[in-house]
Amino acid sequence: MKILNYILKMFALLIDKREKERDELISMKKVSYKSIIILILLLIIYLSCSIELKKLEAEKNYKYFFCFSSIGKLENNYVKELIDYYKKLGVNKFILGDNNDKDSERLSDVLQKEIDEGLVDILDYTGRRKHQTDFFKDSYEMYKEKCRWISFYDFDEFLEIKDGDKQLTVQSYFSNEKFDNCDVILINWLVFGDNSLLKYDNRLVTERFTNPLYNHTDNCFVKSIIKGNIRYNPWDTDQTSHRPNHHMKTCLYNGTRAKTFNDVFKPPVIESVYLKHYVTKTVEEYILNKHKRGYTSRFIDKYFWVDNFFKFNNVTKEKVLFIEKTLNMSFPKYHYIFD
Repeated sequence: MKILNYILKMFALLIDKREKERDELISMKKVSYKSIIILILLLIIYLSCSIELKKLEAEKNYKYFFCFSSIGKLENNYVKELIDYYKKLGVNKFILGDNNDKDSERLSDVLQKEIDEGLVDILDYTGRRKHQTDFFKDSYEMYKEKCRWISFYDFDEFLEIKDGDKQLTVQSYFSNEKFDNCDVILINWLVFGDNSLLKYDNRLVTERFTNPLYNHTDNCFVKSIIKGNIRYNPWDTDQTSHRPNHHMKTCLYNGTRAKTFNDVFKPPVIESVYLKHYVTKTVEEYILNKHKRGYTSRFIDKYFWVDNFFKFNNVTKEKVLFIEKTLNMSFPKYHYIFD
């Protein structure tokens, strides 16, 4: 009996010892787990701070937050309005390509004050053809380290940024963190026709053409705003930035990712951010300016122009007669309007 009691006592001591060892081991594991968790949290905080510091440093190194890049021909009647409009949106710098003919008008004829102030830089592309992509490529390469964002629009495209009825600036909208991981931001068109006007007058474009074509199929097309200092030039491939591209993180106007054509080229929801595209203006301006200067990156048969005008505008006798007289050509397919 004494032996049994001794054995039980020894067994109890052994169990007690094992329990103490287990408790110590558990305690050590708890300390170890806590240490690991603390280290992970410290690492996360460090990485987050590093990213933010790099972002702040990058922002600090950009001379301009938002730059406007465009190339034009026969735009002297419109360019001052364009600059005044975008200045109100907070655009810091205008990079304009002068593509006029050698013996024609110059952008500097009407922009010398803005050039002297350093607001506008003019790149000489006079007399060149099939040049738009080359200009975009050159302007991006020259200004990518100076501009946080660069928009690549035409002279007849006016960016609209609203929060309800309140007009926003490019700084207040595109500095939002939802665009931090975007290389390219795509903005949809909202096209405008001729407002039933026939000829140019000296009112502002935005005052003369006030009826958008909300249901037009061309509203699915987009133009791009590109982040500065992307590691390669996004214009190395023709029109690369105006569509989703696997080399760049492409986003829609609201910061959501666009990975496929289906994400982009669909009927847009015209809400707070879009490009007002005054695609034709009046028939007089269309024939004397747009038809004369041609497309900037390719040659198109001249019959295309008339069809394209009436793609956005109602066919009327006055318009057809003006086109035929000005071009000294007949367009029988539109003569049904004379009946």
